[in-house]
Amino acid sequence: MIERWVAFWDRREAPYSLALVRILLGTTLLFDLLEAGYFNVVSLLWAPAPSGAGWNASALPTPFGVRVLGASAETARLLWWFAVLACVLFTLGAAYRFTSIALVFALVEIGACQPVRDGIDALLHIVLAVLAVSGAGEAWSVDAWLRERKGKKPRVIPAWPRYLLFLQVIWVYVSAGHQRGHTWGPFGSFSAVGDVLGDPHFARFTPGSLARFYPLMVLGTMLTMTFEVTSPLILLWTWFERRPERGGRLGDFARRFHLRWVWLAAGASLHAGIALSMNLGIFPYGVLALYPVFLHPAELSAALARAPALLRRRAA
Repeated sequence: MIERWVAFWDRREAPYSLALVRILLGTTLLFDLLEAGYFNVVSLLWAPAPSGAGWNASALPTPFGVRVLGASAETARLLWWFAVLACVLFTLGAAYRFTSIALVFALVEIGACQPVRDGIDALLHIVLAVLAVSGAGEAWSVDAWLRERKGKKPRVIPAWPRYLLFLQVIWVYVSAGHQRGHTWGPFGSFSAVGDVLGDPHFARFTPGSLARFYPLMVLGTMLTMTFEVTSPLILLWTWFERRPERGGRLGDFARRFHLRWVWLAAGASLHAGIALSMNLGIFPYGVLALYPVFLHPAELSAALARAPALLRRRAA
């Protein structure tokens, strides 16, 4: 039993799934940072008073950058520039080991300058730390291109970082489902989504403009709760697909009706719907950027190999 457990966590695989997570997540974070610069709110978000609403010595531990450079708007802008540069290099996979650790440091520093942080910030800090010790820079990167120029073969990487992030996303869904308020359940008439879409702080639409679709919002609340609470089943659906000879009738049913892909499509639709209807920052994009961890690298590379032929047929 112990040998099988060790062998499971010692598996190796191609780096494509984690490489795609690196690219999608790095692009999402870079857009978020550049948006702060575009709207000129870097000092407002991360500088101390009176320049901004950021770091407060009485409420937060002193960030390393503040201890070294001092609490000022210039320090906030310098940390922002450092984070932008690290994010660009991380996304490109250039000097990946160094830049991934630098990005983790930069975002933790920026986060420490904020009195209030979102849950997505904490999640992505964990994800970036895992990616920093993974082989996410071994494909579709500057480092991989340089190795290829030297005639070196592509590397396989440990699979455990992908497994760990797989479990992390499931844990996010499960914990979210179990911590919802009463408006997400029958005692609150499943009114949560309707309440959010009627709140001008979160909704992209004028409050009241979607009133005629309220039954659909109730249904959306019910489906969201069902999706989150039952999300551990994706482990079972994935195992059934990876082991076609296992599972008996339940396994046959799951494979026949592609329950794994139904779950993935439901999750992608959930976050796409959030992005289209609500102003929740990078939350939906950040979580969607992690979805490649649900795909085995062989599945991903096969899909990418088929894509050009499919596009040619569509064009014809």
